[in-house]
Amino acid sequence: MNTLSISERVTRKIERGEFGRLWTYSDFSPLAETAVAAALSRLVKRGLLLRIRNGVYYKPRKSRFGPSTPDAASVATAVLKRRGIAAVTTGMPAYNALGLTSQVSPVLTFAIGRKIATLRTGVLGRIRLRPVTAVRGLKPAERAVLDALRDLNSIPDASPKESVRRIAELFRNHKLSFERVVTASLHEPPRVRALVGTIGTILGEDQALLQKLRSTLNKTTTFKLGLSAYFPEARAWGIR
Repeated sequence: MNTLSISERVTRKIERGEFGRLWTYSDFSPLAETAVAAALSRLVKRGLLLRIRNGVYYKPRKSRFGPSTPDAASVATAVLKRRGIAAVTTGMPAYNALGLTSQVSPVLTFAIGRKIATLRTGVLGRIRLRPVTAVRGLKPAERAVLDALRDLNSIPDASPKESVRRIAELFRNHKLSFERVVTASLHEPPRVRALVGTIGTILGEDQALLQKLRSTLNKTTTFKLGLSAYFPEARAWGIR
């Protein structure tokens, strides 16, 4: 396939795509990346696209106020995708969506599959990156629950007791997979594993699954979270 035919295919796809969308080279796979890059550059010169940063392009909406610009969250997602890094939104926006807090935050947090130094989006917006081991294979809400258990003492507008009760309710209502969260929690700090085990005990989850978690914890370690008065089950997991 020659460069011109690739250019035509890229142009057709962009023209048919919705306004406000971000594009990366992977959206045109398996076409040759160099040819795709050249075609996208020509569309930037035509004014059909905006180049946000290397390998990330945006099809703006036109209005009397000028072309639209993408938000930082969308660009961050596209940049991470281009770099092959698994990522889901977490932190305050995710905790709010889960019903753990009524607070909102201007800072967007991403749980990412590996550590990176920086993430430049080329647009305004505050981005925080949280490197974690388990991202793939989890629903975004499941990753957010693990992060909420990490942040249990610092979620605004919610006590640790209220957060644990809300998370248990999400499992009870089958909004989350306890088995997937247990598997992912094996890569989390011991305190998170103990909290997942406590919640599983409260819910009467499978004993073999709970034992899998228990076997990873030091029997002499205790976690002072002030929860055992509300959840007697927590004591068996070293939580006070």
